[in-house]
Amino acid sequence: MHKKSWLWLIGGIVLLVSGVLGYIYVLKPNTVKAQTSDQITEMVVVTRGTLQDSIESSGNLAVVQERALAFATSGRVAEIYVKVGEQVKAGQPLLRLDSTALELAVTQAQADLDKAQIQLEQTLAGPTQAELAAAEASLASARASYAQVKAGPSAAELVQLQNTLDLAAKAVQQAQGNYERSGGRSAASLQSATIAYDKAKAAYEIGTAGPTKAELAAAWSSVEQAQANLEELKAGATTAEIQTAQLNVQQAQLALDKTQRQLAQATLVAPFDGVITALNVAVGEMASGSAITVADLSALEVEVSLDESDVTQVHTGQSAQATIATLNDLVIPGEVTEIAPAAEVSSGVAIYPITVRLSERPAAVRPGMLADLEIITAQWDNVLYLPQRAVQLEGEQAYVMRQTTEGQFERTPVTIGQSLGGNVEIVDGLAEGDIIGVVTQVTTAATTPEASDGFRIQGLGGLLGGGGRP
Repeated sequence: MHKKSWLWLIGGIVLLVSGVLGYIYVLKPNTVKAQTSDQITEMVVVTRGTLQDSIESSGNLAVVQERALAFATSGRVAEIYVKVGEQVKAGQPLLRLDSTALELAVTQAQADLDKAQIQLEQTLAGPTQAELAAAEASLASARASYAQVKAGPSAAELVQLQNTLDLAAKAVQQAQGNYERSGGRSAASLQSATIAYDKAKAAYEIGTAGPTKAELAAAWSSVEQAQANLEELKAGATTAEIQTAQLNVQQAQLALDKTQRQLAQATLVAPFDGVITALNVAVGEMASGSAITVADLSALEVEVSLDESDVTQVHTGQSAQATIATLNDLVIPGEVTEIAPAAEVSSGVAIYPITVRLSERPAAVRPGMLADLEIITAQWDNVLYLPQRAVQLEGEQAYVMRQTTEGQFERTPVTIGQSLGGNVEIVDGLAEGDIIGVVTQVTTAATTPEASDGFRIQGLGGLLGGGGRP
C-alpha cells in the first residue's frame, strides 16, 4: 500500500526538454578543471489544472448484497420454484418444505382461538334468558325435594309400604308351608321370600319413622347451592372471570401466531431483488444448513485495508475509482461508503477495512475480479502548478528560473501553496504558460567563455518559439 499524488491537466501542456542544446553560460568564469555548477537541464511550462491527492490499494470486487438462506424448521423439501441463474424479485417464493402437519396445526390453533373468543363474548354478555330459567327451575326442584323429605311419605305412600309388607309376609308364610310339606326341598324359595320380607319391613320402618337429620341437611344443601347458582348468574361475570376469558383469547392468539409463523418459515422467499447463485438441495431431500443463495449483482463494491496513517485521510462520501487491469485498465467511478470503526490488528499492525461502492456496473465486470483502487483524499481545482523540482528554496523564499523573451532565464520569486506528489501550487509570481528552467547541479570540465547575469541556453529560441515574458 502506498500513497500517490496525481493530476488532471485542464487547459495546459507540459513542455519537457531533456537536454540542453548548445553551450550554457553560467554565473561566473571557471578555470579549466572539473567542477560542479548549476545548469538548466530541463524546461517545464506553468500549467493551470487540477491537483489531486489520493491513496491507492487493491482488492477483489464483491456483490453489495448476498444472502445464504436456510430453513428455520427441519423438514423434507417439497417444491423448488427457481433455478441457478434465475432473476428473482423481493418476496418471491423460492422453495418450500412439506407443510402438511403445520397446516393442520394452524387449523387447530384457529379453532381454539374461535372457541376462546366465543367464551369471552359470552362472559361479557352475561346470562341468557334460557340460562336464567334453567337456574330458577333447579332452585324450585331443590326446594320441592327438601319439602318432600321434611314432610315424610304421604298417606298413599304409607299404604303402599304397608301393602308391600303384607304381601311379603304372606309370601313367607306360603314358602314356609311349601318347605315343610316338601321335606326341606324348597329351602331356596323360603330364603328368597324371607329376604323380600326383610326389605319390605325395612322400607316400612324407614317410611314411618320420618326423615333423619342427615337427609334434611342434604336436601337443604341442594336448595342453598341452587340459590347461589341463580344469584351468581344474575350478578354476571366477575372481573377475574373476564380477565381469565381475555387471557385465554390472548394465549390462543399467540398459539395461532406461532403456528402461522412456522408455516410461513416452511417457505423461503427472496429477501431482495437478485439472482440465484447457488441451490444446495433437491426435492425429497431433508433440508439442513444453507439451502439457496441470492445475490444482488446490480451493484459491486470493493473492500481494501488501510493502515492508521492513511485511514485518517479517508471519510465516507469521498470519490474513488477502480481500475480493472484484466479489462484493458477499465476505470469505474465509485464512492467510499463504509469505514470500519475498529482496527484489525495483525502482527502488531493496525489495519482498517474500507468499503467503496462502484457507481457503475459494466456488463464485463464480474464479482471476484481484482481492482486497483484509488481514493481521492484531496482536490484543488483551477490552480497554477509546476513540477516541484522546478522550484528552489532559499531560506523561506521560493523562486524559479523563468525564461524571458530574450531567451535568458531570470530568478523570479514565487509564492507556493499545496505540494502534492511531485507538483506544487503556484499562488503568486507566475502566469499560465510561463516557461521555467529546471536547475540541476552538473559536473563540468570546460571553461565558460564569459560571465552572464542569468542563465542562457543557446540555440533554444527556435524550439521555444520566442516564448517567455520580458
